[in-house]
Amino acid sequence: MEADSMADKAPEAQAADSSQAEFEVTTERLEQLMKSMEVLLSDVEELRSHCSHQATELVRAAVELRQQQDELKQSYSDLSQEMQGIMDSMDDMFSTKSAFETKEKQAQKLNRQL
Repeated sequence: MEADSMADKAPEAQAADSSQAEFEVTTERLEQLMKSMEVLLSDVEELRSHCSHQATELVRAAVELRQQQDELKQSYSDLSQEMQGIMDSMDDMFSTKSAFETKEKQAQKLNRQL
């Protein structure tokens, strides 16, 4: 009878050993998973910091571009006004030249008549 109880205990002991082994494997897998999660979390924090830095740089660049755009608009406006002034001056010069040529012709006619 003792042999029967020993045979009955052997499968129970094997089951206990098997459960213990499964528990250890599960524990190891959980520890590996935790380490992997810590690495991932660290990577996420690093990426967040990097993206935050890049976002700051992009905002700074956008502000600079807006300032440059405003400066270019002002320069264009100034140059357009200057060009209009030059065109007006040229019109005045051509008018003056035309009037001068007309007076010169009149003077030549008067000289011939005298």
